[in-house]
Amino acid sequence: MVRKPITRRAIRLSRPDRDKFFTLMLVFSHRTFRWSVRRKAVLWAAGTLLAVYAVAMIGSAYGLWASKRLMSFTQLQRETASQQWQVKQSLEQAQGLEKEISTLKEQLSELLKQIDPRQPVPSLPAVPGGQKEEGSQDPSKISRLRMDLERTSEQAKLIRASMDPIIERWNRTPSILPTAGYLSSGFGLRLSPFSKNSDKGAAPVGFHSGLDICNAPGTPIQATADAVVVTAGWMDAYGYCVVLRHSDELETLYAHMSHLEVVPGQRVTRGHILGEMGQSGQATGVHLHYEVRLHGRPVNPKPYLRLQKQWLSALT
Repeated sequence: MVRKPITRRAIRLSRPDRDKFFTLMLVFSHRTFRWSVRRKAVLWAAGTLLAVYAVAMIGSAYGLWASKRLMSFTQLQRETASQQWQVKQSLEQAQGLEKEISTLKEQLSELLKQIDPRQPVPSLPAVPGGQKEEGSQDPSKISRLRMDLERTSEQAKLIRASMDPIIERWNRTPSILPTAGYLSSGFGLRLSPFSKNSDKGAAPVGFHSGLDICNAPGTPIQATADAVVVTAGWMDAYGYCVVLRHSDELETLYAHMSHLEVVPGQRVTRGHILGEMGQSGQATGVHLHYEVRLHGRPVNPKPYLRLQKQWLSALT
């Protein structure tokens, strides 16, 4: 009576439920191997393989997309030089009015000297009497021309005086890309890449105070506007870092560099090479961390990146 339930239990365990198990058999001539695997385990394994395959496909697709969007620094330098040339051309056109007025004033002065023989003209020959009579017949025209030139000259000086501070402010406004590459992390809230490896239990979500631009090690970093170098050296989590002061209210920061080309106190212009991209400080890979600070607080740098190109396109 006692063996019967034990025997039944042994048979039940040797023949698992077909609805919950898969049976795998490996048959040889002298021996047969047999395994029973739960369906849940098989489904979990299949799901894991599919998930790994999907992540691999997404990663490869993202890598292909990033490589297509990757810009060489030489191309970025050519674009910056082209934009600066367009700015220079615009400034030359603005200065052209003042030069043209100066030329007209010189021509008027020479004309008056030729008309009035009593004024000494050391560099010009004597003018025939017919020209003197023609000019003396209508002196009011010369007077009106002189007044128009003086008025236009004063207007040109006022325009120039109002343009100078605007041009100076523009030269000190970040308006180009700091380096070539692709944007790997934006400004604002993001999943912290250091939360899993932190011993202090950092929050999984953190505030990112700038933009991360990835590229190969040694990619040059350029100043985004005219400035004075405030900091150039090691800054804890930022690694090798450069801070530029463009005005009393505006600064930019360039972090995680491997090599620096500037020193504190140095004056730089837009496009000046500050250093090379690296992985110094608290960084998970080779990239540039770029910040724009307004009144000491980080703001989104993205609107500044194409500011010069947008301004030039508005002029044309």
